[in-house]
Amino acid sequence: MRAMSFAEHLERFHPDGVHEDFRSARPEIEERLPGFGVRRIAPASPDKPWVYATNGASVAVGEDEDGAEYVVLAPVADPVLVEMLAALATVNADPAKRLGVGSIVNLGRPWTGSSAAKNLLVLPPYVFGPGFEVYEPPDAARRIVVLWLVPITSAEARFVRQHGVQRFEELLQRSEANVVDPGRAPVV
Repeated sequence: MRAMSFAEHLERFHPDGVHEDFRSARPEIEERLPGFGVRRIAPASPDKPWVYATNGASVAVGEDEDGAEYVVLAPVADPVLVEMLAALATVNADPAKRLGVGSIVNLGRPWTGSSAAKNLLVLPPYVFGPGFEVYEPPDAARRIVVLWLVPITSAEARFVRQHGVQRFEELLQRSEANVVDPGRAPVV
């Protein structure tokens, strides 16, 4: 039996969307992460977000480590997100800079358009449903953990650093914030 790839894992959880694969234009990404790409999944209906997912970031780990792939939700198709995820995967390939739940990435610019959110918070991908958070290739010695990148403002990043991820997630839930909306108001 053939092992299911991470791309097939994405298709299993997003069967109705249109899947497209992209490669970064930067040669250093291919050098660091051979075969790396970003999968963009168009929503099946206009009220759903676009999904962007790394595909190959998980290869940059040691033998005894689980690999990680990252997903971000977007309100529209945005080619800048392909390069953003490629850059993030390259940084994550450095063992000293591995990203995990609670990590904050300062982008230095809006994550999309003119959004006030210029940071990404790494969270478990609970919005994607049970089973999405871990992919275990049948023939592999290690598993792949899937992590969700949530755009946050600088004030929200400070809050997370001071009060923790759990308190911030409680604020998000209580405010019913739409984290895909580039114009959303900060919850702190």
